[in-house]
Amino acid sequence: MAVSRRFATVVGFTAVLMWSLLALFTTASGAVPPFQLTTMAFLVSGALGIVWIAARGRWRDMVQPGRAWLLGVGGLFGFHFFYFTALRGAPPVEAT
Repeated sequence: MAVSRRFATVVGFTAVLMWSLLALFTTASGAVPPFQLTTMAFLVSGALGIVWIAARGRWRDMVQPGRAWLLGVGGLFGFHFFYFTALRGAPPVEAT
């Protein structure tokens, strides 16, 4: 499947935008505990990802070795948990 440069640029811009707003949204989340905030974020993104894959019928893309899933999901979950924890204990600019 060929992807246009424009689509790739939009996806890249969206990723940078989401990353840059992470600290702002985390501080705006109030007193939600870091573990709960991480779980909620992963549930929403996981559900959106499954809907996207189901709509396109791309279930074969989900076949990966268990170690890849563990490292990918566990690593991202761990990073966000510790990032949210850091933002609870320090000013956003310093924690980032």
